[in-house]
Amino acid sequence: MFSRLPETVEDLSGRTYLVTGGNSGLGFATLAHLARMQPARIILAVRSLEKGEQARQEVIAQTGYGGTFEVWELDMARFASVRAFAERADAELDRLDGAVLNAGINTWTWRLTGDGLEEWQVNLVATGLLAVLLLPILKKTASLPALSTAPDLVPHLTITGSASQFTAPLAFPEREKEHKDLLKVLSKDVPGTSGQDRYSNSKLLLVLLTRELAALDVAKDVIVNVVDPGLCTTNIGRELPLHPLAIKLYNAIAWAPEKGALNLTYSVLKPTPPAAYVTSCEVRNSVAWSYTKEAERVQKQLVSEMVEIWKGVSPKVEALVDC
Repeated sequence: MFSRLPETVEDLSGRTYLVTGGNSGLGFATLAHLARMQPARIILAVRSLEKGEQARQEVIAQTGYGGTFEVWELDMARFASVRAFAERADAELDRLDGAVLNAGINTWTWRLTGDGLEEWQVNLVATGLLAVLLLPILKKTASLPALSTAPDLVPHLTITGSASQFTAPLAFPEREKEHKDLLKVLSKDVPGTSGQDRYSNSKLLLVLLTRELAALDVAKDVIVNVVDPGLCTTNIGRELPLHPLAIKLYNAIAWAPEKGALNLTYSVLKPTPPAAYVTSCEVRNSVAWSYTKEAERVQKQLVSEMVEIWKGVSPKVEALVDC
């Protein structure tokens, strides 16, 4: 709560940065931090263009940003929207120096998206799809001549994780551990399983997904990492049925989004090992289970299943992954 985080400052002249889920909270604060460093171009990806435009104007007013600031539509709960967004990025971006995939969801009520998965699709499956489709643009940027400002700064793909991975139940029944369709197993409405359980599990599996992404050939020369921004006062858990006293306590101990976003700007600008887990602007170990043989098996199987879904969304996926 009282710890100080370093502020990452670079000259981002000539560079392009993209942030998803940036109309409020951590994403908005990350945009503001980046805007103060004056990149040539910022892309804000949001579900609501109206809210995105409001955020754009607020960031410019707060930071005096003078570059190109665009708001693009992206609904992570619809694979078709993810594909369309990636196709637009491929067509319109001549470079992409950093992508912060921050869009996430934490709901209490169990429900499916139109794509037939539980809503944690946003946190995991759609995030992975967008990451795979953006990696070629990031890799292309890495091959461009170095800019005169901060010439050692390489492209980054940063994904917002959570310390909730440390409390993720991952309570797969024994009979389902060898299940051939784990994504559907995880999408089951299991009595006694809370929305927080599903959220925590999605964030733990996101750590495993990040390892697979970082190992792809298309991720060569791109820094891929996952970051825990810390306990922050955002609206991601706005649907959770918390007692007013619990909300007061939460707000008393949580960081402001501006502080938590320092973790995101650190992660998207600083060199880290492949698939690093970053928290408090430091590389640390993720939950111990993620280093077990069982986690390795789950990682391979889940990613394999996600790839099959991704292939049905975009024909580009097959050439980008080896799974």
